[in-house]
Amino acid sequence: MYRTLFVINPISGGGDALRTWARVRPEMARSGLQFSEQFTAGPGDATQATIDALRSGILQVVAVGGDGTLNEVLNGYLDPEGRPLNPDARLAILPAGTGSDFRKSLYQSEPGAHGQHRFDCTQKAILAITSDQTRPVDAGLVTCHDQQGAPVTRFFMNVVTFGLGGDVSRLVNGWRGRLPTWIGGRIRFASAAVRALAYYKTNPVAIQADNSQVNVESNLIVVANGRFAGGGMMLAPAALIDDGLFDIIITNRASRLDVVRELPRIRRGGYLDNPKVDMLRAAEVSLVTSRPVPLDIDGESGNYAPARFRLLPSVIRFAAL
Repeated sequence: MYRTLFVINPISGGGDALRTWARVRPEMARSGLQFSEQFTAGPGDATQATIDALRSGILQVVAVGGDGTLNEVLNGYLDPEGRPLNPDARLAILPAGTGSDFRKSLYQSEPGAHGQHRFDCTQKAILAITSDQTRPVDAGLVTCHDQQGAPVTRFFMNVVTFGLGGDVSRLVNGWRGRLPTWIGGRIRFASAAVRALAYYKTNPVAIQADNSQVNVESNLIVVANGRFAGGGMMLAPAALIDDGLFDIIITNRASRLDVVRELPRIRRGGYLDNPKVDMLRAAEVSLVTSRPVPLDIDGESGNYAPARFRLLPSVIRFAAL
């Protein structure tokens, strides 16, 4: 078994990560896994903990939390050129958190009954962490801008959404610590989507996807490696995390009313049948806008388009059955 570091985000999911780790830690000890643990205290801690661990010879880093925690660990796993710091090391996830959507693509299962699905994924994660089974997984690299207009380069594992998704992410993240813990991720994301529609406005966007270009008026574009985002919404129903391509979902001239009507079908992925929705597949994508438009990167807000995306095929060794 791999020498392992568990990186635990204690505020993920309103303490869900802590509760999950408290249940799982004794099982890890009984398994004979040689492990250490580190609790994060703020943004960037999980990234630095991963870098330090890989440089010290740790061969498995487990993100205990949601997609944001996994994203930070990923950004420590890869060097600035998008190569693993240690090609022999691997990543894993012990899912918890507000959204924790990547796990659904990793295990290729439908959300179903939320509690049962979480339990099943936890058991699968434990088995994967304590086994030697590894699968190659793609990652994405996005170059965009922060709130002050400074350039930002970030790796992502799951999904980046443009426009409405960025506004939803900002609202959900702003509610951290302010809502009761019994209000789960699905309700939080749905409530934020309804609220964000109040200032929904389409933007002229030039989309360059490999060798094709399309110009649209949009406030919802998805660049997906995984299938799910936003607390279980199937934004990219055909996306695969190991096929070497992004699935790019594009809305064009979709009004606020169009989005409201499609919300139930978005959860099931059925909104791709709408004539105002199109899909492309590409390994490189650019979204060119004349003004900053918010992005959601693996569930985290604060960055803006214009943006460029590049897929990094099979760059991650991931613990998975």
